[in-house]
Amino acid sequence: MLRLMLPLLACALLAGCALTRVSDATLAAEVGQLHAVGLTMDAARKVATEQGFECSPYINRDVSVSTPQGTRKTDMLECSKKSLELVCPQRRYVVFNIEPSTGLVRSVGKRFNQNSCF
Repeated sequence: MLRLMLPLLACALLAGCALTRVSDATLAAEVGQLHAVGLTMDAARKVATEQGFECSPYINRDVSVSTPQGTRKTDMLECSKKSLELVCPQRRYVVFNIEPSTGLVRSVGKRFNQNSCF
C-alpha cells in the first residue's frame, strides 16, 4: 500500500492538482471582493496584498486602453497570486486601471495563466 501511495503523492504534488486551481467565476468573485474602484493606488495595493496577492513594485504608465468611448491612457498596477502546485502552477492576476490625473482606481480587471512554467 505504501509503495502505491508514495508515487501518487509525488505525482499530485509535481504534476499539478486540479483542486488548487480556480475557475474564471471564482477569480471574478475574488476580484469583486476587493472593492478597489475609487481607492488610491496605495490603498488598492494594500487591499490586494491583504488578500494574498503579490503586487509589482512598478506601475505601467501611459498604457493605451480601448473603451466604448474610445482609446484613453491609464496607469496600471498588476498583482498576482499562484496556486499551490510545485511545477507549472496556475497564476491569477488582478489589474488595477488607475486614472493618471487623480491617482484613483478607475476599473479592475482580471486574467490568469493556466500553466506558468519556469
